[in-house]
Amino acid sequence: MTSTNEDIARRLRRADILLLRAVRRQRARPSMVEKGKFWGSVITDNEVDQLLQNHGEFDEPPSVDELEAALVTSQTVRDDPTGRFADIVRAFDLTGDDADLLLLAMVPEISAGYGRIFSYLHDNLNRTWLTVDLASRILRTHRTERLGLTSRLMRSAPLTKNRLVHLSDSASPEAFSERRVSLSPRLLRWLFDGEELPPSPGFQPLDTSFKPLISIKTQERLDELIGGLREAYTFVLVGANSGAREGVAIAIARASKSPLVRVDLERCQEYLDQPWDLIRELRLAGATPYLINVLEAQEDPAKRNKLQALGSALASLQSPILVGAADRRSVGGLLGAERPSVTIVASKTSFEERQESWDRALDSRGWDTALGDGLAERFYSIGGTTLDRVLERASAEMGGKAPTQETLWAAAREGARPEFRGLAQHIIPQFKWNDLILSEPIKDQLMHLVRYLRHQETIFNDWGASSVRPRGYGIKALFSGPPGTGKTMAAEVIAGELGLDLFRVDLSQVISRWVGETEKNLKEIFDAAEGGVAMILFDEADALFGSRGDVKQAQDRFANQEVSFLLQRLEVFEGCAVLTTNLQENIDEAFLRRFGAVVEFRMPAAVEREKLWRRAIPTGAPVAPDLDLTRLANQFILAGGSIVNAAINGCVFAADENSPVGMDHLVRAVGMELVKMGKQVNRVHFGEFYEQVADL
Repeated sequence: MTSTNEDIARRLRRADILLLRAVRRQRARPSMVEKGKFWGSVITDNEVDQLLQNHGEFDEPPSVDELEAALVTSQTVRDDPTGRFADIVRAFDLTGDDADLLLLAMVPEISAGYGRIFSYLHDNLNRTWLTVDLASRILRTHRTERLGLTSRLMRSAPLTKNRLVHLSDSASPEAFSERRVSLSPRLLRWLFDGEELPPSPGFQPLDTSFKPLISIKTQERLDELIGGLREAYTFVLVGANSGAREGVAIAIARASKSPLVRVDLERCQEYLDQPWDLIRELRLAGATPYLINVLEAQEDPAKRNKLQALGSALASLQSPILVGAADRRSVGGLLGAERPSVTIVASKTSFEERQESWDRALDSRGWDTALGDGLAERFYSIGGTTLDRVLERASAEMGGKAPTQETLWAAAREGARPEFRGLAQHIIPQFKWNDLILSEPIKDQLMHLVRYLRHQETIFNDWGASSVRPRGYGIKALFSGPPGTGKTMAAEVIAGELGLDLFRVDLSQVISRWVGETEKNLKEIFDAAEGGVAMILFDEADALFGSRGDVKQAQDRFANQEVSFLLQRLEVFEGCAVLTTNLQENIDEAFLRRFGAVVEFRMPAAVEREKLWRRAIPTGAPVAPDLDLTRLANQFILAGGSIVNAAINGCVFAADENSPVGMDHLVRAVGMELVKMGKQVNRVHFGEFYEQVADL
């Protein structure tokens, strides 16, 4: 079998013969003969002959007839359909002239001696490179033929459009015929290093040797399309999360038997600037592209134009293109109308499918399959390539050993975690049920939420409740009540109980004064939360979910549009969302029907306040004999948050006086808390302690 180096060496002999013919032609011109020994300046005829003989490995300079016969033979070698050079010709549909131009552009990269031959042909010592004019003179003799050859180096020709060769900057004052022709460095590496799809930031070849976890419904859709999976179509993969969509992309690549490469347009700026560089990589490897993060790349108008140019370049591929997105509309700028596009939904997998995949993946690593207990039910969004990533992360956390149950669940939470891109703050749940000091009825309502979330997968998928409520079977809850009564803490307890991530929506990042921007941010939040296993918390939700009113000015109409959008999106949301508000009356009534639970957090009773006081005093704090927490709880009606603040401030007073925490310290702290809330500090409320807070 011929090696790549031997194959290229055989083909380069044609370039040597072409150069020899050009040198003899040039030397035979009368004007050159008149120059005599000054032709080529200090590059002598003998030197050029010796260079050609050495490079071309000629034992003796061939005669005219022998030269023509050698050219015919070398053409056969050039067109040999085997080897990596032939792969280039085939991949880019090059002509024989294109192949000759590639060989001529390649020779100075192989040896600097060719530069002296070029300068000899230019009659200029300083021009040691191939130009458009010189290439046409080497390959053609008649003007008409030379014009035809020059067109093979125009911008729309395969060599230059696919960036196999580069021409010097068109902004220079040189004529087109004087522009330098050089081989793409990437092409040279591909030829001699065998470098296929080199990974770089945002450009990552994907392993297609394994069968990814995708739903039966999605697989049935692929089976319907099996005849077209190798055709020049664009397949838009939507729904679920990024790992599930990537799994579908791998399944398509396996069906079409082609390499797959992930192209992250948020990180691959060079391919937005030079889209034909990407086309060259894909054609060289015969690979299928899987493009992601298209939405982010088209927000900027300048990037949107580049994205459309990339879409036009991709449309030239005679192979499938895969695009991953939350929905089809977000990638419209890339799709264009140059080629047909098909939408494939990455549907959610069933419990049985996930359980089987977890068991198989754990068993293949020699780990106890019991480690996967509960993962299939809780992390229903994990699919595609995410499952293997979870196991790899868990193994890495344990130094390559089998992970513990806790480590595996932590890795699963990480793998299922949605990306809110700064629109929500990740909160790690810290509180437990015994931290909640609430009445039993309220606790029962919260426990029902936990039961709903724990068993919704079984009820809706296994028992078929999805036929009764086909959309929006996720849980949406409203927590209302005065500040400090434990609404946010309750959401944190529920998330911790179920092993969910909790994300608090950052309203400062979501609400925008620009028309339509708020809705776009909200859509991104809901889409991300639906794809991951997480609870989203809209704290102080009045700002978003407030009541619609009469339209008296333009901003009223836009505010009503935002509420209407939220109503529609909340209706079909299949995740877990909790809204908190101080006044339920501020929430639009149309939302109430969409809430699976409405929990009212009342001010704590005296018994609950005493428990809150006892929990709020730090266990290590010294306590004075006069401290009466029962009396404090009975005398001052405060919410849990205010009690915690008062307890901490009371400790500050005590520490400043270097004394145990006493009644006077906490009474002063309570007074400060009441003043902060805008309430009066009078003798009626404080009785015998009034003198301690009179100055407030």
